[in-house]
Amino acid sequence: MPGTRTAVIIGAGLIGLSTADSLSRRGVEVTVLDARPGPVRGTSFSNSGMIHPSQARSWSPSRSSTRAQCDAESAVRELATESMPLLLSRMEELGLDEMRARPRGCYQIFPDLDAARAVQTQLASDGITANVVIDPGRTFSRPALFFPDDRSGDARAYGCALEAELARRGVTFIYGADDVRMRWDSEAGRVAVSLAGHRFRADDVVICTGERSAETLAPLGLGARISPVRGWAVDFDLPETHDLPPVPVMDSVSRSALTVFADRFRLSGTWDEDSARPLLERWAELIPDVLSAAGQARAVWSGLRPVSDAGRPYIGAAPIPADRGDTAGEPGTPSRLWVNIGHGHMGWTLCAGAGELLAAMMVGEREDGRFAYGG
Repeated sequence: MPGTRTAVIIGAGLIGLSTADSLSRRGVEVTVLDARPGPVRGTSFSNSGMIHPSQARSWSPSRSSTRAQCDAESAVRELATESMPLLLSRMEELGLDEMRARPRGCYQIFPDLDAARAVQTQLASDGITANVVIDPGRTFSRPALFFPDDRSGDARAYGCALEAELARRGVTFIYGADDVRMRWDSEAGRVAVSLAGHRFRADDVVICTGERSAETLAPLGLGARISPVRGWAVDFDLPETHDLPPVPVMDSVSRSALTVFADRFRLSGTWDEDSARPLLERWAELIPDVLSAAGQARAVWSGLRPVSDAGRPYIGAAPIPADRGDTAGEPGTPSRLWVNIGHGHMGWTLCAGAGELLAAMMVGEREDGRFAYGG
């Protein structure tokens, strides 16, 4: 259709799909490219399932308490709060009734009651509701915080359902696109995208490539201060002789969680470990009888979280780099290249809100400097 705005999105994970969703709803003609053979094959392929605004704070062991870090975490928490109702609405539209109806809340267990209360005090100052509980059946007899405003769901199932709906609405998906080429176009601020010799007609290009964002942006003379932080997931069949908590249980010591899904339970998380062994050893301490009854693992998976140095995602227009100003436009000015990257452990929680925010910025409905690009 003449005059229809067009966009190419690089990345078919939860962030790319959510951005495509929000742009498509605004009448933008969207094409999504991904090097993998299908959607949601990266960070969210086998994640914990937690939708947790309560965890907006950085999980990095080197987290600082600087004003900039606190402001970044406050912005993430605000976006997570905006994202939650939108994500639940999308679930309803997609017919994911069982996912939407999952019990509310998440637990986080601590070594002792003092540690739980100390974190509760910190969270209260951020406006997060957390109740101290000890429930032998749900917190494995450990002191815990219960977050009533958190939710959970299968991120991959959601992503696949969303991709199918987007395809039905006319969004084009091209997988196995491992040779995408980008360069600054002769028209100021625009990026030319080609694949296997075919050039895409695109008014805007959006980068949603998670931990691969730095290498994606490099040919354009841009960087991305994002560190890939490895996490692990191990799935088990549900044991017949043990009742497991219906909501996720996080372990504050190992930055990991146990989540029950329809036909399995999953142990997932840790921070940049080389193998799943520390994850399994920790949960063998916490739930030895459950793991013994569950038997052999059903699947082991590893993925990389895209953790930004700023402690928040980068959502917005990328600037034209100084060394490309002769062809791309005025150096330092915003371009028609957009980023939605660096969501760390919060991708599932933030996806709907992050996609909506960037789409609104792209079509001029909203300005927001909280997540300005950092390269």
